Amino acid sequence: MSAGAPDPLQPLVDALRTGAPAPSLDDLGGLGRLLQDTATLLDHDELPLFVALLCTDQAAIQDDEARSFLLTAAEAPRDPLRLEGVVTSLLGCPEAVRALGDDLADIWLDASRSHSNLLGGIALEGTARIVLSGAAAEYGLLDRLRRLNRQQELAKIDDDYALRTVRVAGAVAEHFDSPDPARLLSKLVERDDVAEDAAFELGMLALRQALHTDDTDRARPLLLEARQRLSDAHQDEERPDATAFGAAIDAILAYTAGISLPDAARIQLDEAVLELRLNLLGLPPGWRTPRLDTLTAWQHLLDTLTRAQDADRPGAWLHAAGVISDLVDVYTAHRTLDLFAPSPAHPATAQPGSATSVATHGLHALLAPRVEATLLAHEGGLDLLDEWLEELAEDPGGDQDPTTPLVREQAARLRQSLETGGGSPSPKPERPAVSLAGLGLSAEDTERLQNLLANTPELGNRITAMLAARKAAQPVDEVPIVASVFRDIHRKLNQQCPDGYVGQFAADVDCMLLRLLRFVDLRLSETQKYGGQARAYLRQLRKDEDKPREAELGRDLRDFLRGQGLRVRMEETNVGGGRVDIAWQPHAELITLELKRDWADPSWDAYATTYGPQAVSYQVAGPPVNFLVVLDLTSKPQGLAAIPACIEVRTLPGPAGDTRPRTLIMVRVQGNKRDPSDV
Repeated sequence: MSAGAPDPLQPLVDALRTGAPAPSLDDLGGLGRLLQDTATLLDHDELPLFVALLCTDQAAIQDDEARSFLLTAAEAPRDPLRLEGVVTSLLGCPEAVRALGDDLADIWLDASRSHSNLLGGIALEGTARIVLSGAAAEYGLLDRLRRLNRQQELAKIDDDYALRTVRVAGAVAEHFDSPDPARLLSKLVERDDVAEDAAFELGMLALRQALHTDDTDRARPLLLEARQRLSDAHQDEERPDATAFGAAIDAILAYTAGISLPDAARIQLDEAVLELRLNLLGLPPGWRTPRLDTLTAWQHLLDTLTRAQDADRPGAWLHAAGVISDLVDVYTAHRTLDLFAPSPAHPATAQPGSATSVATHGLHALLAPRVEATLLAHEGGLDLLDEWLEELAEDPGGDQDPTTPLVREQAARLRQSLETGGGSPSPKPERPAVSLAGLGLSAEDTERLQNLLANTPELGNRITAMLAARKAAQPVDEVPIVASVFRDIHRKLNQQCPDGYVGQFAADVDCMLLRLLRFVDLRLSETQKYGGQARAYLRQLRKDEDKPREAELGRDLRDFLRGQGLRVRMEETNVGGGRVDIAWQPHAELITLELKRDWADPSWDAYATTYGPQAVSYQVAGPPVNFLVVLDLTSKPQGLAAIPACIEVRTLPGPAGDTRPRTLIMVRVQGNKRDPSDV
């Protein structure tokens, strides 16, 4: 706008400043006159307000020139705040979204490709909101997320863009059957500034999958995974949303394990919901706010579970009708509670007598067995359920509750299930003492417990469920990627260890494994020369320079482990007929770490072939698990690998004809580091 020229939007600016009603397009001189100088409008600080004004005028939405201006306004801003305002204004008008959806999605997708900063992130988020509203096809958005999975593409975007990407990937993963959003979130966990947000989205995705799955065998493992992810999200910063959903999962896991719901879970959920509402008080609702609105339903679910567990209390059946009603409420919760916010493109269309259109079958699979077992365990439980059903049938619509027909239907199914053997105990576990791993029990106590649990499978199952739930809720590490990799390696050890991964030795290996991951994370993140001479072995090597030796790595690793409280020893002799680089013996069994350096081939196959036989030879009499730590001195023209690429588990043949295989945990410490600016 030239100096001295009148501001075409001055009445709009004045109304904003004084709080007066916004003027109409006619008050501003009419649509035709305003669009004669589009350059001034596009450069105006109040462009978002003018876009909102256009969108509220039905005639303007139908005008070709006005539509063209809106599309130009969608791509014009180069200031993040102005672009955010334009996106909000356009998406706040359903008519504009319906009329311009595909075009807006294309414009913002292009912007998300051409900008690697906050502008690109805002554009990507705008595209996702258009797609999730059903106004544009999802193919372009899914392709963009697929391309962001590429390491080179992901490395280009800054942290502001990455934060928006986390939100987009989480929303898209919930509503479209594509593996790319979840893969992208797993990679974003490796990025410090957005790791907690990515962990939270992965936790919510696992929770949704757990409660919606038709495969009952997958429901509980997915629920445990969700709890672990939410614990990771809560570690580094206070996140009441992670606390709230985590507490709800704790309650579900407790009920399914047949134990009392922890009082702390309900308190945590109530306090987290209150904190969230106070944080959002007075703010306009965000596009992901509906997810938090469902927490009221989760509070109702916890109330229902709390009432239902009283059925196991002595004297509770004196009020049999109330007990039956509470148990039926639990049995029908998967059909009567909206625990997840639906996509705007697919709102829940209530079925007759139903509060929700999509049943959470996984939730039913988790809760139903305890309801059935409770009724079967009580003498006369089936007769009392029959009486309750008869009373409900006498006046089916008297309470004016739209869910009553659904409750009656589900209660009848419960009665049928009980007649056909519902609530039967689970099969006897093959290894009932696995759940006791890491408790520090003696061999004698372990054997006694194993015999006890083998004869009482229901007790073994309950202990296993209780300990698994507690372990999922406990924090592993403040760095989400460290926690995620630790759990992945722990799972591989459970699968590969020939003698089983149980007992005190497994707990000690876990302790060493976690500290090695922390060591790798710290050395990976350090700036060149940050650690002085003690960490000079990580420096970028010049041509023909002498290469660092294993002893330099060994001293640094020894000092780190001792600083973590592990009394390790270097150059320990008389171990497997030789001398091991680092040894640690916290209990009965010795844990060994063999150190090597390599500048030829950083692949795991090469490490296993070249160094594996020596590393596994130190465990002659103890459990067949060893560590190999390799200082990687190869050239790294593409930069450093992330933590998940720095650890691997392999099972190797035993040495000297030993028929017992050995498990080797290989850790790569990356030396010869280049500055990111040199890549």
